[in-house]
Amino acid sequence: MYDADGKPIEGAYADLNGNGKLDDGDLYRYKSPEPDVYMGLNTSFSYKKLTITTALRASLGNYAYNNVNSDMGNYSQTLNPNNFLMNTIRDINNTGFYNKQLFSDYYIENASFLKMDYLQFMYDFGKISEIANLKLNFSIQNVFTITKYKGIDPEIAGGIDNNFYPNPRTFSLGLSLNF
Repeated sequence: MYDADGKPIEGAYADLNGNGKLDDGDLYRYKSPEPDVYMGLNTSFSYKKLTITTALRASLGNYAYNNVNSDMGNYSQTLNPNNFLMNTIRDINNTGFYNKQLFSDYYIENASFLKMDYLQFMYDFGKISEIANLKLNFSIQNVFTITKYKGIDPEIAGGIDNNFYPNPRTFSLGLSLNF
């Protein structure tokens, strides 16, 4: 439930089954973590002795529950018994929540994304001697992700972002010497 300015109202929930009380009968499935469309593109371009290879993936129409924001997006988390400020999220300025709102659909976000999983540049030096060929390559894994999702990574198993360790970006340099 939201106020006139579009801000979520803390502690306000709808009695969806109309029985006059808030209970498990008021829970509902809001969105799906499964994408409507999943697609990919792998391609390779060559020009003279240079080859560029890439892999792109897109997931459209999937949603994720941002549990990190629902857990940390309240003022009760920022002050602790030792009276020092703890880390919090920027979204606390939008909600103004004092307590955790774990069952709020406010934290369900569109997790559609476009990812470049792989990018490789390879240069073929050809024969460098009578008996050897040389190739040099540079590759990057987990190049970029384009998404409106505010969490760590929109590609989450089960659709619940719960402070998992994100995929690393990896840089590799390779040398191939064939005799």
